Amino acid sequence: MNFAGLVEALLPVFFVLALGYAAGKRHAFDADQASGLSKLALGFALPAALFVSMTEIRRDLLLQQGSLVLALLIAHVGVFVIALLILREVKSLKGNAAVIDALLLSTSATPVFGIAVLQPLLGDTSAGTVGLVALAINFVVPMAIVFLEMNEARLKGSSGTKVSPIMGGLIAGLKSPLLWAPVIGIVLVLAGIHIPKGAEGSLELIGSATSGVAVFTVGLTLAAHSFSLSRITLLGTAGRVTIQTAVLFALFHLLGVQGPFAREALVCASFPMATSVVLFAARYRVQEAETASILLLSTLSLLLTVPATIALGK
Repeated sequence: MNFAGLVEALLPVFFVLALGYAAGKRHAFDADQASGLSKLALGFALPAALFVSMTEIRRDLLLQQGSLVLALLIAHVGVFVIALLILREVKSLKGNAAVIDALLLSTSATPVFGIAVLQPLLGDTSAGTVGLVALAINFVVPMAIVFLEMNEARLKGSSGTKVSPIMGGLIAGLKSPLLWAPVIGIVLVLAGIHIPKGAEGSLELIGSATSGVAVFTVGLTLAAHSFSLSRITLLGTAGRVTIQTAVLFALFHLLGVQGPFAREALVCASFPMATSVVLFAARYRVQEAETASILLLSTLSLLLTVPATIALGK
């Protein structure tokens, strides 16, 4: 891939990101409005786009992706669990700080940046890859919620909430349309069921809002926090864009996974930190400035990580 092609693909992303950042600095949107835009993108537009993208994958091609899905689950769930076990032993990262850091290492902003970045660079198959990666991410988030809520209950000395945090995390994960939209799409493809053109067009219309609104919302999020170039910021950014990519690359070689889906999944693994990590950090009052700074720095690193991982996947 030439540099001009990369810049051409990433320029719209950074333009919309800067537009959102400028709007945030000018206070054009308050916190509730920004939250509403995030809900629109991640609660309605993206699930519709993922559902349609999954139904457009050929059945025979989807049946060949068992090893890819297994690798994605290990690279997401496995990295989260192992990172959490290690980070919990670090004195400065006790409690929810360890959970937040494990979450930022094991989840990416693929649902936000995936379609916007990959489609111009790698073609239409990338939408299906984004769906599969989003599926893996949404197995991790409920686990993180469980640990965060359990730590909160322990801090508050709540003796009667040992079950509710676990149930709360599981229910939150199962209720997420980012989990069940790709699953329903996969089931329909495997069953050989085709959705009507009218329904597909309707979902595509709302799904087309995904990239612009989601990236704009990231800009608003960045504008709400000050940037701090600390050791945690540098280490967190480096870990986010390298560890999961390296794990997935090793798994692909071990399981013999090849093809365009594998190449696109590697790029997704190197994507910036998931914006939800900033929201969790704010909600549980831990590492708020650090996660916002990692989000900004890892987003800027797209200029390096995208061409590097595309080359790695060839």
